[in-house]
Amino acid sequence: MSGGTLVGRELEQRQLRDVLARAVAGEGSLVLLAGEAGVGKTRLATHVLAGGPARFVRGAAAPACAPYGPVTAAFREHLRSTPRALDDCGPLRDRLAQLLPELGPATPSEDRATLVEAIRCGLQAIVADRPAAMLLDDLQWSDEATLELLAALALALRDLPLLVVAAYRSDELARAHPLRRLRHDLRRDRALREVVLEPLDRDGTAALLADLAGDRPSDALVATVHDRTGGTPFFVEELWAALEAERRVRPTPEGLALDLDQDVPLPRTVRDAVLVQVAGLSPAARAAAEAAAVAGPRFDLAVVAGPDGEAGLAELLATGLVVETAPGTAAFRHPLTRDALYEDVPWLRRRALHRRLAEALDRDGGDHAEVAAHRLAARDTAGGVDALVRAIADRVAVHAHRDAARLGRQALDLWPEGERGPARIALLEGHARSAELAGDLAEAARAQREVVSARRAEGAGRALADAERRMAAIYALQGDRRRALVARQVAAEAFAANGLPGEAAAERLVMAQYHQSSGTHVQAVAAAAQAREEAVRAERPDLQARAMGLEGVARVKRGEPEGLETVRAGLSLALAHGLTPVAAEVYQRLGTAHEIAGDYPGARDALDTALGLCDADSALGEVCRACMAYVLRELGDWDEVDTLCRTLIAPDAGPQDTLVADGVLGAVLAWRGDPGAAVPLLTRCLETATQIDVVSMQCDSLAALAGVAAREGDRGRAVEHCRALLGRWGRSEDHHYAVWGLRWAAGWLAGEGELALARGCTEALSAIATSAGHPDALAALAFALAELALAEDDVEGAVAQFDRVVELHAGLQIPFERAQVLVRAAAAAAAAGQDDVALERLADAHALARDLGARPLAEDVVAAVGALDASLEDVVGRRAAAEHETAGLSPRELEVLRLVAAGLTNREVAGRLVLSTRTVDMHVRNILTKLRCRTRTEAATRAGELGLLLSTPGVG
Repeated sequence: MSGGTLVGRELEQRQLRDVLARAVAGEGSLVLLAGEAGVGKTRLATHVLAGGPARFVRGAAAPACAPYGPVTAAFREHLRSTPRALDDCGPLRDRLAQLLPELGPATPSEDRATLVEAIRCGLQAIVADRPAAMLLDDLQWSDEATLELLAALALALRDLPLLVVAAYRSDELARAHPLRRLRHDLRRDRALREVVLEPLDRDGTAALLADLAGDRPSDALVATVHDRTGGTPFFVEELWAALEAERRVRPTPEGLALDLDQDVPLPRTVRDAVLVQVAGLSPAARAAAEAAAVAGPRFDLAVVAGPDGEAGLAELLATGLVVETAPGTAAFRHPLTRDALYEDVPWLRRRALHRRLAEALDRDGGDHAEVAAHRLAARDTAGGVDALVRAIADRVAVHAHRDAARLGRQALDLWPEGERGPARIALLEGHARSAELAGDLAEAARAQREVVSARRAEGAGRALADAERRMAAIYALQGDRRRALVARQVAAEAFAANGLPGEAAAERLVMAQYHQSSGTHVQAVAAAAQAREEAVRAERPDLQARAMGLEGVARVKRGEPEGLETVRAGLSLALAHGLTPVAAEVYQRLGTAHEIAGDYPGARDALDTALGLCDADSALGEVCRACMAYVLRELGDWDEVDTLCRTLIAPDAGPQDTLVADGVLGAVLAWRGDPGAAVPLLTRCLETATQIDVVSMQCDSLAALAGVAAREGDRGRAVEHCRALLGRWGRSEDHHYAVWGLRWAAGWLAGEGELALARGCTEALSAIATSAGHPDALAALAFALAELALAEDDVEGAVAQFDRVVELHAGLQIPFERAQVLVRAAAAAAAAGQDDVALERLADAHALARDLGARPLAEDVVAAVGALDASLEDVVGRRAAAEHETAGLSPRELEVLRLVAAGLTNREVAGRLVLSTRTVDMHVRNILTKLRCRTRTEAATRAGELGLLLSTPGVG
């Protein structure tokens, strides 16, 4: 309710006043105001927000709400007082005209982000000269576009002097209601602020009755009213109005009490209470009330009045049941009043009124969804479906795809079976697209399957090819590459059969990419070669160059060196035709080819060129950066990897977008001794790679997870991951990405006595080395043979094999693997009594591990040096030895750590050491970073494990 008395609500008023004060000071926010129907949300918000230091504007949702309806209503209210308020929005003003036609000719927004930015600019215009408070009411009826907008703007409001209060009925939210998603999104972004309004208790009911009556109510009257109304203020007021109208209350010494001598029953529901109030209306006013109730909680006065209903409407306004909220627009005093009246309208008259209102709205250019709702309520299904189709087009135009998908499902469910086949297919195609853009992939797939079925019934024409292409795209988004591949195959064949070799080539290129990522390179070569032939027939050098790049990489992965020349030929073709984006893609393929061959510097150079040619924010740019992250990891540039991967793992990125970054960064974090941060990334990488069948990252993440489990002493989990790695490689033709993992697994399994599995890994490496012949594969095979020899006490054979491994790694630029190899080669040399050789290799391994920041591996070196009874300082140097003794902490950081571990606060540490608190804060941050801990408690525990707390100066 927008007026009347506000009783109690001191806590809720204080909560709203606090956020309003912050908004006036420049820190705006979004606040959700929740409560059941009639509890007084609107009254509370209006009481606090109106008449204060901020400009107050409002808008409200209604059933069949237009896209962004509540927000545009608030804009319109502001424009009535300040007609040129949005002029400063520049070009974005024309985008706003899509929602506010009164602004003039509209410029369609290319995407939703532009429209959202235009709305944000409009909000900024509202607060240009004065802070503002905006009430968006009845959002339980809101369109989904508005709710998505609020989620998008919640954080941006912090920089505006604007408070947005979004009120909704909490008792009308179904499980799948979009408001629940809004609350989830706000909670995820740590932006959820909510004020919840509960019904009045008995004392509150008594206070409200006293205010309404102007006298003290008796305890019996309070008990009766509270019992009947549940303390809901609107129900209390309506019930009191009914009691007054029927003269059911009389004064007594105990206060106002019910007159029990009369026969009129006490109204038990709000409907009864409302009908008692309207019982005395004239026939004309009663007709106007019924028309208004059918129109909705808010309505156009001219539409409701019709040609001869002005007198009745004037009487209705005089009663206060409805109020004029703006020129030509009115609303019921409370939506529950409208609900009660609507239920009392006879159904035949209700249908007739819906029909009249639909015709009037249609004639006057009303929102098509509202027209559809009235036509459907009038049992005009055909007219309702036609209006729904137009409403869908309206919503697609402003990128309100969730609302378009909801209306599309409704229209399809109502569509008369067998009628207007082409129109239904067109609706299905649009519905599938809107559902896809709204993120409802299951609904998109259902609709698109029906499209495919209909197109197939028409024959294998161009339309079927297009439908299968869309179907494949949806399957790919769902992660169902098997079905996507089948749909791509059908689409390619249909395009080819209809004389469209270029379109067929494009589909086969995608098929080749699928086969390559899943490690089925024979099929990848076949698909790329066929795409290449079709591209030549289509005279499409762009597709031809791309096909050559894909074919060449697949051949390199199969161990065919000539594949590299195929990639280079594709690159030359792209450059010769000035196809810069295509050249960027083929450079990326060239980088992959170099990477597979173990030429990581060459891969880095090719990828760097690719990034220079393409837009870094494009899909290709993301792929290039992900590939670069993998290459830099192997080259040992882990700090750059950390930075690069964290830019790829954006908050709004999906698991498929972050697949490579998850795995690459997860492995680096594990190797640097931070398993707590590594495991979630590696697990997500493995789950995504398994879902969409990307063999490279499956193998990579399995190996990294096995290493983490082994280091943490979880032998069973480590063996399980090693077995899964071996099994996945065995189902693939991909020979490159499993090499390092199979090498590590062979060595660890041999040391654990799992010789059968270790031999399985060795046999896999033998197959890879035989087919590919790359130096890293040969080195990995020699390493596995050396570990098996060591496990079988063939120390002499192990030393010989490790010597070969060390020699092979001298020509490879993969420092972390080289450091691992040197540690194991040192163990073999030590077992053979070659302590000097062992210590030399340990010194080299430590230097590599230290440069990389691979702390666990460096600690392995320290342990190995200790086992040989050698001086750590002599082997790794004085500075490095000191760092191990203090975990890399400076003397001052050690002092701070010991005091923190003793339980002192930063302020207390500062006082003890005569430092500023800011300096201590900096030292604590450095300590947490160096010890790779997240909390002070964790750092204290880690310090104890490392023996860093042997003395704590000044602590008793």
